[in-house]
Amino acid sequence: MTEIWSNTDYPYMCLKDEARTVAFRDAIRAAVRPGDVVIDVGAGTGILSFFAAEAGAAAVYAVEIDPVSSAALRHSVRLNPEIADRVHVVQGDAATVPLPPADVVVAEIIETGLLDELQVPVLNALRRRGVITSATRLVPERYETTLQLVIADHRYYGFEIAAPKHEWAFYASGPGWYPTTIRAASAAVTVRSVDFAAGPVDETVRGEITLEVDPAATINAVRLAGRIGLGPGRTLGSSHAVNGDKILPIPDVSGSAEATLRWCYRMGAGLSSLRLECAAAASGA
Repeated sequence: MTEIWSNTDYPYMCLKDEARTVAFRDAIRAAVRPGDVVIDVGAGTGILSFFAAEAGAAAVYAVEIDPVSSAALRHSVRLNPEIADRVHVVQGDAATVPLPPADVVVAEIIETGLLDELQVPVLNALRRRGVITSATRLVPERYETTLQLVIADHRYYGFEIAAPKHEWAFYASGPGWYPTTIRAASAAVTVRSVDFAAGPVDETVRGEITLEVDPAATINAVRLAGRIGLGPGRTLGSSHAVNGDKILPIPDVSGSAEATLRWCYRMGAGLSSLRLECAAAASGA
C-alpha cells in the first residue's frame, strides 16, 4: 500500500509562502479560461482552488485526502460566497476518487526532486482514468531535477551528524537557526526533466555522469534541487515551502580531478528509494 503523508502544518506553510503562492496564482490565471472544469489535487488550504474560481472556472474540484484539512476547506468555501457555488471539496485520494475529465489540473503535491510527494504517480493515475486528456492544461507543466557534488559541514554542537539536510530558504533569513556551510564542488547537472503534459511519466530515474572537481577538495555530500516550470516564462526554484535543497551525505571522495556520480530513485517513493554512489573517476585517479 502506498503511504501518503499528510498534516495541516505544511499546507499552512505553503499558504504563507508568498513567492510560491503568487507564482501559482499567476500561472493559474494564465491557464484557466471562463467555463473550465478545474481539478486541484492536494488542495490543502484551498487557495489554489479559489484562484481557479476567481479566474472564471465553472467548477473546481478541490481534492484533499486529509479529513481535518477537508473540513477546514469546506468552512473556507462557505466563508467566500462569491465562489462557494463553484468550489466542490472532495475528500479522498485523488488517484482513486471519482472525478470528471478536466480542462485544467492544478497539482502542487511537489517535494524536491519529486521524491517524497506523489505528484508523478497521481498524475499518471489521473491520465489512466481519463481525468487528464490530451486537451488538459496542467499547472505546473514541467519539473527539472538537478544534482551537484558539494562540500558540507556535517558538524553540529560538537558532533558529526550524517542526517539528510533539508536546507529551506528561510533558514538563512534570520537568527536562531544553526548555520551550515555548503560549498559547490562541481557543476549542477540535470538528471531528469519531466513534461507533465506529454503523457505518462516513467517514475524511475537513473543515470551516471563524470564531473570535473578540485582534486584538493574532500567531497562529502550531494545537493538535490529542483525547478518548477509553471508555464512560458514562469519558473519557481527554492522557496520557503517548496523545493528546499536537500544535502545528502556520501562517503568522502578526494584526490582526483574527476568524480563519477551515479543515481537511482523512484519518483513518489520517498527518500528511502534514492541510491547515490560517488567515486574518483579512473581517468582522474
